[in-house]
Amino acid sequence: MGLFSKKVPQQAFDALGFTITDTLLDPPRFTFLPSIYQDAEHAKWAVKYRGAEPAVFGYADILQCEVVESGNAEEAGKVSNQELAHQIIANPSKAARINAAKRDMCLGMGVVVAVRTGEGEVSKLEIPVMTDEVKRDSALYRSYRSVAEDLAGKFNAMMEQARS
Repeated sequence: MGLFSKKVPQQAFDALGFTITDTLLDPPRFTFLPSIYQDAEHAKWAVKYRGAEPAVFGYADILQCEVVESGNAEEAGKVSNQELAHQIIANPSKAARINAAKRDMCLGMGVVVAVRTGEGEVSKLEIPVMTDEVKRDSALYRSYRSVAEDLAGKFNAMMEQARS
C-alpha cells in the first residue's frame, strides 16, 4: 500500500466485532488527531489513532461530554496594565489568554469526553476543533462552534441512549 493510498477503516475493526455505521470524526491526513467511529447496531463507538490498535467503548462508557473553549472573558477579570506586564513575565500563556479574552477572542475550542476506561478508571478524550485565535463574533467562530456542538451532540445522544 502506498503512502497516499486510502485505507479502508473497517479492516482495523473486523476482528473486534465492530461494524462502522457512522464516522464521527475523520481528521485530515498527517495530523495526530484520531478517527472516531460509531457502531449504532451494537451501541459502541471507537477511537483509532494512526498506526495504533483501535479502542472500542460502549455508549454506557460515556460519562460526560462538553464543548470547551480557551480565552473566556471570566479569565480576563479586571487586570491592570501593570499586573498584565507582570503576568507576561511570570506566565506568558496566561497573559495571552487574558489579553485574548479582553479582545473577545477564542484561543481554542474542542470537545472533551469523559470515558470510563476500566475498573473505576476515567480518562478524558480531548478532541480539538480549533487551535487558532478567532474573534467570537465572526462567521468562522460560529462555524467551528457548530462543528463542536454537533460532535458533542452525537456523544450526548449516545450517552442518553445508554441511560434509557
